[in-house]
Amino acid sequence: MDDNWGLGLFQALLPLLRKGLNGLPQALEAVGRALLAQRAYLFRLEERQGIWYTSQLSEWTGPDTTPQLHNPALQNLPMREAGYGRWLNLFLQDRAVAGPVRSFPEEERPLLEAQDIQSLLVVPIWVEGRLWGFLGVDDCRRKREFPPEEEAFLRAVAEVLALAMELWERTQGLGHLLEAAPLYLARLDKEGRLLYANPSLKRAFPQGVSLPVAEALSVPGKPRTFLSQEGQAVEWILLAVPGPGAEVLEVLALGVDVTEREQARARETRWNTFRRNLLRVYETLMAEGLSDSLFGLILEAALDTIPTAQAGSVTVLMEDGCYHFLAAQGYDLEALRQVCLRPEEPLSLTGHKEAQVFTWKDLERFNARLDETRRRVMEEAGRVREIKAILSVPVYLAGERKAFLYLDNFEREDAFTPLDLELAQAFASQLGLLLRRMELESQIQHLAYHDPLTGLPNRLFFLEKLAQALKEGAEDLAVMCLDLDGLKLVNDLDGHAAGDEVLRVMAARFRAALRPRDLVARQGGDEFLVLLTNLRSPIEAMRVAERLLEVARLPCPVGERTYHLSTSIGIAMGEPGLSPGELLKRADLALYQAKGEGKNRLSFFEPQLQEELKREIALLEALREDLEQGKGLHLAYQPIVDLSTGQRVALEALLRWRLAPPSVFIPLAERHRLMPELGRWVLRQACQDQALHGLKVHVNVSPQELLDPTYAFRVAEALEATSCPPANLVLEITESTLIPDERGRDASQALWALRELGVGIFLDDFGSGYSSLERLAELPVDGVKLGQTFTQRLGNPPDPQDPAARMVAAVLALAQALGLRAIAEGIEDEAVLAYLKHLGFPFGQGYLLGRPKPL
Repeated sequence: MDDNWGLGLFQALLPLLRKGLNGLPQALEAVGRALLAQRAYLFRLEERQGIWYTSQLSEWTGPDTTPQLHNPALQNLPMREAGYGRWLNLFLQDRAVAGPVRSFPEEERPLLEAQDIQSLLVVPIWVEGRLWGFLGVDDCRRKREFPPEEEAFLRAVAEVLALAMELWERTQGLGHLLEAAPLYLARLDKEGRLLYANPSLKRAFPQGVSLPVAEALSVPGKPRTFLSQEGQAVEWILLAVPGPGAEVLEVLALGVDVTEREQARARETRWNTFRRNLLRVYETLMAEGLSDSLFGLILEAALDTIPTAQAGSVTVLMEDGCYHFLAAQGYDLEALRQVCLRPEEPLSLTGHKEAQVFTWKDLERFNARLDETRRRVMEEAGRVREIKAILSVPVYLAGERKAFLYLDNFEREDAFTPLDLELAQAFASQLGLLLRRMELESQIQHLAYHDPLTGLPNRLFFLEKLAQALKEGAEDLAVMCLDLDGLKLVNDLDGHAAGDEVLRVMAARFRAALRPRDLVARQGGDEFLVLLTNLRSPIEAMRVAERLLEVARLPCPVGERTYHLSTSIGIAMGEPGLSPGELLKRADLALYQAKGEGKNRLSFFEPQLQEELKREIALLEALREDLEQGKGLHLAYQPIVDLSTGQRVALEALLRWRLAPPSVFIPLAERHRLMPELGRWVLRQACQDQALHGLKVHVNVSPQELLDPTYAFRVAEALEATSCPPANLVLEITESTLIPDERGRDASQALWALRELGVGIFLDDFGSGYSSLERLAELPVDGVKLGQTFTQRLGNPPDPQDPAARMVAAVLALAQALGLRAIAEGIEDEAVLAYLKHLGFPFGQGYLLGRPKPL
C-alpha cells in the first residue's frame, strides 16, 4: 500500500515538476486515479470588497462522469452567501473538508448533489502566505470517509502546486515587465553574442548592439557602468553572472536612454559658457565705458560660445542710413569698413527677424546685387567664396532693424544646430542692449539738464549756472523760488494731464516775463526756480517778481476749462561766500513765509526767518513727541453759565500745552496738518472727563478734522470707548469750516452724520465770517456763540444805540427767530453782563463768570 501511494504521488507531482502549471491536467488525472475518485479539480479563491468568491480553473473527470468545468454555478460563487461559509472558515484555518455529502449541513448539499457527488475531499492551497484556492476530488459512486493518508497525499500535491503557482506568478510578472519595460534588457554569452533582447532594445538597436563584456567578465558578480553614444546616449550596467565553481555563465545588461539628460547637460554647459563670456563683456563695459570695441567683444564671445562659428562680423545702421562693419573676426576689418550696405541690401532675402542660416548659394545671390567695387572688397576682405554657412541674426530696436550679427562656417552647410541659433539670438539681444544704451547716452546730455515736460532747464542745470554766476559776482544776482497755488486742485478735478498742460502754459509765461539774460528752471512738481543776474538793486528783483505774480494770475485756458491760479515767490539776494545750496535754501525759506502769509505774494529772505524756522521745527517736534507719549498736554475747562440763574450748564474743553500758549501751538499744528491727531486726543479726554463733572462738554473742532470723511466715525468710537452719552457732547465749529477747501470738500455732510449720532453742534465765533448767514437755516446747528470781538466792542457801559450794540442785538434776534440757543462769549465786566441779560441772552461765558482751569 505504501509503495502504491509513493508511486501515485510521484505520478501526480512529476508533471508539475517538469512542466510547471502546464502539467496541471496530467497532475489532476494522477490525483483522481490515485484516490479512486471520478473527478479532480482546482478552484481559485479571491476576496473582493470583503466578499470571498470562488471559480473553477481546471478539472479531470473519469469515464461516465459529467464534467463541471463549464458549469456557470461554479464561477464567481460567493462562498458565505452561497452557504459555504463553513468551508471558508476551515480553509482559513488550513483544514480540509471531507466525507459523505449527506453528512454536510443542509445548505451545502443542493449544489453538491446536483453534480452527482457522493463524497469529497478538499484541501486549501496557500501561496506566499495567503489563501489562494483549494484542490479536491469527488467520489460520484459511493459514500465514504477519506483516511488521513489520502488527505496527506492530496496536501502534498497541493503544496507542490502552490510552489509551481508561486513560481509561475513571479515569472509571469517578470516576463511582462521585461517585455513592456522602456529599459533595454539583454543577456549575452561570454563572447558578447546576444542571447536575449527585450522589445525596447530590439526597436532601439535593430542591427544589434556591441557591449564591452570583457570589462564585466574581469570582475564577476560586480556591476560595471559605462556610457555609449551610438546615435543616442545610453547608460549601461553590465553584470557577469557567476555559476557553480565561480565560472561565468552569461552577462546581463541593463540600459537606460539618457539622451535627453546628456543633451540638457551639454545645453547647460553651452549656456554657462554664454553667461561667462557675457560677464566678461560687461566687466569690460563697467571698467572702460561704452565704445565701438564692445562690439568686437560681443563678437569674440559669440565665437567662443558657438565653436562651429569660425569667423564673424557685426554691422550697425549708422546715421547716414547705411549698415557699416564695426567688428570682424577672421576678416580684414579695415577693408570691410569701406563697405556701405543700404537697408534693402542685407543678406536676408526674406526680411528675417530672428536667427537664420544661409548657405553659399544665398551668399552668391547677395554678392550679385552689389556693385563691382563693393563686391571686390567683400570678396578680398571676407573670403566670400569659402563660406559654406552663415548664421545671420538681425537686431531690432523699437521695430526697426538696427544691426546684424554674422557667424560663418567654412566647412558644412549644416554646421549650425538649433542650440547655436538660440545662443546667437541671445548674443544679438545683448548687442541690441548695447545699441539701446548708445541711443540713451546720446539723449542723456539733454535729459540730464532739461525738464522733459516743460522743456525748461532742470535743477541740475540751474545749480551749475548759479555756481558759475556766484563765482563771477554774487552782489548783483538774486534767486527766486516759485510755487504754483492751486495746481493740486487742477490735478484732483481734471487729472494730471490737465495739470501737466497748466505747467507747460505757466513755464512759457514765466520764460516770456523774464529778461533775456535771466534763467527760469523747473525744480519739480509745481515749483520753479529763477536766476536774475546783473541787478542794480533789490527793487529790480522785486519788479521781476511782480511781473511773475501778474502773469501767474492770468486766466489759464486748457481745453474747455479755464483755470485761475496764482504763485507764491521767495527771493534771496546773492552774498559773497554763499554756496548755491545755501542761497537756494534762503529763497525757499522766503517762499515758506510767503505761503504762510496767504499765498499769491512775494517775500524777501531776512536773517531772522532762519531762526524762526528753527524754533518752529523744534516746537513742532516737541509737540509731536508729547502727543505720541501722551504727556505735557492737558485740558482746562471754562464754564458756560445760565445768565438768569447764574448756574453752570456746560464746560468748554480748552487744550493747554507745557511749552507754548494756544495762540502759538494751535496755528503751528494747523500749518503742519497735526490738528486731526490733537483733536482726537482732546475729544477722547473730554468725553472721558465728562463722567467726572456731569455737565455737557463743548469741544472745538478744526476744519482739518471736520473735512475728514471719517470724522463722524471717530466721534462715535470716542463716545463708545468712554461711555459718554452723545447728548452730553457739543461740538463747536467755526464759520470758516463751512467753506469748501481747495479740493472742493464740504463739511456739511459730516454735520448731518454727527446730528444722527445725537451730538450737539454750535457755530463758534458767529458773525465773524460771511458764509454762515445764508446757510444757517439749512444746517443742523443747535446754537451759536457770539464772538468775543463783538462783546468787547460794547463799551463800559454799553450804549444801546452804538453799532456794536445793535449788531449784538441783531445776532440774538436772528438766533431766536431760528430757534437756536445763543451764548455770548468774552464777558469780563458787570456792565456788559447786565446789558446782555437785559437783551435776553440766555447763556454767557467769560472771565467774569469763570476762568479756564483743570478739573
